[in-house]
Amino acid sequence: MATRTALTARVISAFAILGVLLAGCASNTGGGGGTIKTGPGVDASTKTITLGILTPLSGPVAAPIGIPLTHGIETYFKAVNANGGINGWQVKLVEKDTKYSPQDAVTAYNEIHNQVAMLGESLGTPPTVAIKDLAASDHMLVSAATLASSLAREKYLILVGTPYRLQVENAFDYIVNKLGDKSPKTGLIYQNDEYGQDGQTGYKEAVAAYGLKDVGQAAFAATDTTFTAQVAQMKAGGAKYVFLTTTPVATAGIIATGHALGYDPQWILQSPAFATALVAKQSPVAPLVSRAWVVSQGASWGDTSKPGMAQLLQDVQKYAPDQQPDGFFEFGYTEAKVTQAIIAKAISNNDLSRDGLFNAFESLKNVDLGGLLPPLNYGSSPDERVPSRDNTVYAIDPTQPTSVRDLSGDFTGSAAQASKF
Repeated sequence: MATRTALTARVISAFAILGVLLAGCASNTGGGGGTIKTGPGVDASTKTITLGILTPLSGPVAAPIGIPLTHGIETYFKAVNANGGINGWQVKLVEKDTKYSPQDAVTAYNEIHNQVAMLGESLGTPPTVAIKDLAASDHMLVSAATLASSLAREKYLILVGTPYRLQVENAFDYIVNKLGDKSPKTGLIYQNDEYGQDGQTGYKEAVAAYGLKDVGQAAFAATDTTFTAQVAQMKAGGAKYVFLTTTPVATAGIIATGHALGYDPQWILQSPAFATALVAKQSPVAPLVSRAWVVSQGASWGDTSKPGMAQLLQDVQKYAPDQQPDGFFEFGYTEAKVTQAIIAKAISNNDLSRDGLFNAFESLKNVDLGGLLPPLNYGSSPDERVPSRDNTVYAIDPTQPTSVRDLSGDFTGSAAQASKF
């Protein structure tokens, strides 16, 4: 049996060792000044937070959307890291190519989910829908480069901007209430997946809310390359306005097909349906696409009256000097600002675990984006997870930096304001 003196010595020694360990933990402090809780993708010894990026870096969606949007995220965090990080924490990105494929997105998610604190990007509605249940099981926050309104009902999904469904409703509010065309014939051509169906939901709500004369809703598969049947349906019905919930390649095909059939309605594009490449000098459809409108959000490239744009331009000059004006780059840059706000809040709460990041997200309430977008608001219910309801209708104008010109000003239509999620 150990003597009392020996036992006392062991106890003192044990407490000394424990004190050293606690001191080591206490040095990993957060913004609140205490020991910070960590989780996957967080290295307190190097003060590094790793984010996953699931994005199409190859395939038809890569060049017009995936690559510039991801470049916007990269540029933002290069600037953050170069200027001391987020409260002293550096951000590392792990990128995987999804090819805009749900199956590839699941594979990519499974490859990195144990290495990252959250996803700083999951681009595209079908890929994001494919991983959402996996992310929920992992308590993984996902910043979604998609505006599908169904994702507002998902606990761990973060939307950045006005959902597609409301974009459609705001477009038709502009026609009926701002242009005074009270009962026009309208139609919809949409990609037959979660993305397109969200546009269809908004279209149906707009038809009911504004008394539109619906001539038809024509679907196509994401892999389709011909659109004669869909365009012919719109022409036969005499649609004056045709809304496109598409991606840029399909947009070009649809508008060119319409012109070949002698049919040039007012095309109205969902925000992902347009890319500046469509109106580039080498684009054969540039003169036709230039007649369309696009419904989106965001500060005009070069508008330095918005402090967020002034900072974006400085960061582009320093960290991405070859970057040309691009709306998707701007979206990615803005998306990264929301991610930074979540991380900064979690650090101030001394909790960078996945649950800590989630709690930080729900408690944000308001994120000031320096005018790149209007302030975004977040909460716990689906309606509160819709961060904004406003849009701008733009004319497509190749003389402008990102090839769009404001027609309407920023507004929220009555249907979009009343829509419930």
